[in-house]
Amino acid sequence: MFAKSEKYYDVLYEALGKEYAAEAEATHKVIQKYKQTINNSLLDVACGTGAHAGVLRKYYKYEGLDIDPVMLKIARAKFPKLKFHRGNMVDFDLGKRFDAVVCLFSSIGYVKTRLGMAKAIKTMARHLLPGGVLLVEPWFSPGDWKQGSVRSLQAETPDFKVARISYSGRKGNTSLLEFHYMVGDVKGVKYFMENHVMGLFTHEEYMGAFESAGLKTVYNKKGLSGRGLYIGVKK
Repeated sequence: MFAKSEKYYDVLYEALGKEYAAEAEATHKVIQKYKQTINNSLLDVACGTGAHAGVLRKYYKYEGLDIDPVMLKIARAKFPKLKFHRGNMVDFDLGKRFDAVVCLFSSIGYVKTRLGMAKAIKTMARHLLPGGVLLVEPWFSPGDWKQGSVRSLQAETPDFKVARISYSGRKGNTSLLEFHYMVGDVKGVKYFMENHVMGLFTHEEYMGAFESAGLKTVYNKKGLSGRGLYIGVKK
């Protein structure tokens, strides 16, 4: 996934204007609206560099989980007192349950297949207490994905300058993203690329996965950042 670009991840999305703090505050409001448990433990699945943790830790006993060890290293450096686990969202098992589980920034798309998505939803639901709430921010649906678009992004710090150009492709019901990076620092300029493959799932497939996992489900079309939001309460 972001195996080559972790160092530049936060600064790039800050330049893009991604408002992690505002999203985390909105996440908290949704959780409090739907959660039926009395405590406030939270698991952030696909937590990445811990960008939402800064706000969520104010309200919850926060734990994060991600598959990428370098992302986790960055998150732990930011928040050394918080607990972060390494695991795959499809089949992780922490041996505990939470009042809330969230999977944000469309990370669910990385499971790639409909079966993988259903397994991930079931795994996350299994980590909920009765009355607990699961929030999943979806990736694009097959009908909404635009193939052939090209986007550019630039950012800089005192230590480096980075530019990223992305191209969107498609193969069946998966989106193919090519990220091309140019990075300049005191050692010179380097180029590298990453390929990201993400599943394109329909609204009906998401709803079916939530219901099969034993969740009473609501869909918010706008969601936290315009991508929609699935909200499931464990029965």
